[in-house]
Amino acid sequence: METTLFNEAEEPGSGSTDLLDAASLVALMDLPGVGAARAIKVAETFKSWDALLDASPDARKAVARVEVEAVGKPSFAELGEGMHLIGWFDKAYPMALRRIKNPPAVLWVRGAIPDPARRLAIVGSRATTEWGRSTASYVATGAAAHQICVVSGLALGIDIAAHRAAIGAGGATIAVLGSGVDVPSPKEHLADAKRILDEGGALVSEQPPGMPPSPRSLVARNRIQSGLSAATVVIQCAPKSGTLSTAKFAVEQGRILAVPIPSDEAERAAETNAGSLSLTREAGGEAVALRGHDDVVSLLLGLVEE
Repeated sequence: METTLFNEAEEPGSGSTDLLDAASLVALMDLPGVGAARAIKVAETFKSWDALLDASPDARKAVARVEVEAVGKPSFAELGEGMHLIGWFDKAYPMALRRIKNPPAVLWVRGAIPDPARRLAIVGSRATTEWGRSTASYVATGAAAHQICVVSGLALGIDIAAHRAAIGAGGATIAVLGSGVDVPSPKEHLADAKRILDEGGALVSEQPPGMPPSPRSLVARNRIQSGLSAATVVIQCAPKSGTLSTAKFAVEQGRILAVPIPSDEAERAAETNAGSLSLTREAGGEAVALRGHDDVVSLLLGLVEE
């Protein structure tokens, strides 16, 4: 069955003919069965709407993997103030994400992705201890002092501690969301999202406006957090925490993975740290152990010198 995406008032060839722009990628991903990678391939192959629509049905299907009768770009006239769309082919698309497996075809952004390009992801569980929250704040404050942008997910616990500390230290921070950037979650952190924007940071998502978070989108956004960053610090998480997916993505992407080690024996034995500590090289994982101030400074200086 053929799929038609043209609005009734649209005709092939109307408006922009550029298949490589961000809005066109969104339109391609509206086709059933066409995800980010396939949309990028279709755009790279045909380059323009006219070329896509002039191609034979078999040629279109060979690239898109679905039958395409007509495809039209959606209108984003309803986008909120400060919201914009960055596509794979745009110069503004973060170079770091071009190097990862399964990169997003588009990024919805509120605010501006801050300079410098040096970025550090700080992540962890929603259920935290005082040690976890204070350690997240300490690492984020250090990153800000070294002009390294802090990347996290605006979630309860470790994420929000990192965002708040970065802002408090005068640094830049990016919140990567599992929802649309116009509906940041959780609602408890709406004021924090506004403050991130007010202080020159950004809210980033591959989900379209209005989209609520889902378990799948929250895991998917983790690859963007680690992908944007030269290193990921997993502060604290239990063995079944979703944070472990961020650690996995970081390793797959060839990024530095680090885990702080509590000095207190009782803290080390806590279930809330069992997942993160299992990532260390001593436990058979890939993460560099951060045992104190000198290790944290060494990690940060390494990012500055890259």
